[in-house]
Parts: sequence; C-alpha cells; structure tokens
Amino acid sequence: MKRPILRSVRIGNFKAIRNSGGLRLTPLTVLIGNNGCGKSSLMEALETFFLFVTQDLDAAFQAWHGIEHIRNKIAVTQTRRSRATGLPRSSKPISFRLTGNTGKDPFRVVSVINERGSENTLFVEHEEGKIGSTRADRRELAQGSTMETHSEKEMTFGVLNDAESLFRHVRAFNEYVRNWQFLSLLPQPMGQPRPQKRTAGRINLAKDGSNIGQYLLDIRQRDLSAFNGIVETLQYVLPYAADVQPQLTSELERSVYLQMIASDFKLPGWLLSSGTLRVLALLAVLRHPSPPPLILIDELENGLDPRTIHLIVEEIQNVVQSGRSQIIATTHSPYLLDLLPLSSIVFVEREDGGEPVFYRPADDKQKVEWARDFGPGQLYTMSRLSRRAGK
Repeated sequence: MKRPILRSVRIGNFKAIRNSGGLRLTPLTVLIGNNGCGKSSLMEALETFFLFVTQDLDAAFQAWHGIEHIRNKIAVTQTRRSRATGLPRSSKPISFRLTGNTGKDPFRVVSVINERGSENTLFVEHEEGKIGSTRADRRELAQGSTMETHSEKEMTFGVLNDAESLFRHVRAFNEYVRNWQFLSLLPQPMGQPRPQKRTAGRINLAKDGSNIGQYLLDIRQRDLSAFNGIVETLQYVLPYAADVQPQLTSELERSVYLQMIASDFKLPGWLLSSGTLRVLALLAVLRHPSPPPLILIDELENGLDPRTIHLIVEEIQNVVQSGRSQIIATTHSPYLLDLLPLSSIVFVEREDGGEPVFYRPADDKQKVEWARDFGPGQLYTMSRLSRRAGK
C-alpha cells in the first residue's frame, strides 16, 4: 500500500482566495504569514470540501450563512444561463481541484459549486474525477443531475440530488476523505464531561477537541500500549503527572471526562491548564494506533511553551516519516519554523494588498542559500521568505 497523500490543491473563489494556483503539498506542509493573509482560507476550503463529500452542500455551507458571504469579493459576479438546462447560475462558482493518493488508488477530482443566480439556491455545477481505475462524471440535465462511473469491471448510472457530491458514491475516495482530521482546539470544552458515545465504531476527535476523554478511552480500548505511550510522552513536559485517564460517570447519564493523577491528588479535566489539554489532544491524534491520513491543525503553537512545541514537532516528524499520515498546519511562530526544513514551508502573503499568493521559498535558489546560514524562522522575521525578497 502506498502512503496516503494529498499532493496538490487548487481553490477558486473561496473567501480571500480568488485562484490559489496549483499548490503543491508535501507530507508536512506548514503555512506561515501575517494575519489576514489567506492561510485560514485554504484550511477552511478543505474543510468545506470535506463536509460536502461526507455530508452535503447544506452542511458544508451552513457555517458561512450562505455562498454569497464566502465567494471571493474580488470576483465580479454576473448571472448567466446554463446551455444544458437554461437555468440561471452565477458566473463565479467556487471550485475545488485535488490530486493525490488514497493509500490504495491515485486520484484527481474536481468539484464546482454554484448558486441559481439571485435565487440563493445552491447546486453542484460540475464534478468529475478519476480514482484508480474508476472514472466518475456528473452531468446536469433539466430534470436533475446524473452520475456515471466506469471501472474495469462495471459501469454504474444513478441520479444525484443537487446537494450531494458525486464522490460520496466512490467508496475508495469517500473513505479517504471521511477520515481527515481537522483541529482548532478549544481548551474550555475539552475539560468538561461529555456524553459517552454508546454505538460501535471508531471515535473521531471533534475539531475543538471537546470529546478528548471519549477519544482517549477509545484508544485505550483499541491499543493499551499506544495509550500508555501517550501518557508517558505527556510526562516529558509534565513530570508531575503520574497518570492521565478518561473516567466514566453515570449519575444522570453516562459521561466521559479526563482526570490527571499527580503524586497525592487528582485533578478533573476542567481544572487542567489549556496547554495541558492542547498537548494531550495533539499527542492522542499523532500517536493514535490508526492515525488519520490527513491532519489539518490551525495555529499549531497555540498555548504551548517552547519545550512542548519542540516535542510536538518531533512527534509530527515521526508520524510523517512513517508514511501513515500527512499534516498541514498554520503557525505564526518563528521558533516553530526554525525546527522545520525550508522544504516544508509555504509562505502566504497578499502582494500589494491583493489576493493571497502561496509560495514555497525552497523553490528559490537564493532562499535555499540564505537557509544555510539562517533558520526559516529567522528568515521570516527578517522578511526574507517573501517571493519578492532579494528581487
């Protein structure tokens, strides 16, 4: 089996991004740039695509209160009519183009999302892709959309509604995307008891980390040695933590919460520091016995001291080098950048106040020369990671 990897993305007309260009991704990609430069727009675009493929358009766009709010504002929007159906549509749809490998099959997919002119009705304008030997295509007709898939063994036809993705029906790709992990950790809900999931199946960590107790309980039940490894690694940054265990309580309902055991007292999760909760969640994801194929972490360094950042970077490099997972993260930390090779960094900026530009400094020979004398974090603080630096 090959390593699962998202090799490239191209996003169109999503929030700050008018056209991202074909952004090449590596097993570890760290985005750095000033506030408002467009880093988060890329992460949010991938999350929107994830929700569209695994659920539907309503779920994908619910957080944005409508496509009109997240369509790139630089894009001049007009209404035109489809040649196939005669129905109105916007001239500036939102688009997602991804290439990579699911771990089993190479893939190349395109999804284009639009609205019916001024009707504020979402629909899928176009989708097509090739996943392994399977070719999939969506065709819009006056009476709705049809799905057509071809593989070496069979040909399948079906009817799609306007809200669902074609790729929801391509099993290999859907399973790959469904296991993506998004993290934007919020310590306050992480420390609180949460109702226990009572049904069978894998537990995924919530984006905000709020079900960390249940997540660790699932890891302990799956692989005790992996769970013990998480606790032992946590002790490196918290030497006084003799143990951390998920606890079950059933006074009113079955709930799960964290409890840390020190030398002579016990602390419930809601009394743990924000940094402790964050590092525990990151370790749990990175040391999961079956880690997600793609982990996307917003502002990786938040709440972590320099020693802990160093530890987490080592854990990230271990899981990436193992080939079991790929990581995309954003950061504002020069210290964190200095722990990484220049080849893993993407610098994001708005040139002349315009749209975001995604740039790999390692593609520039001059910046590679500079990196022999200065770390990436130093180059960042010296304003030498910009595409125009040294020109």
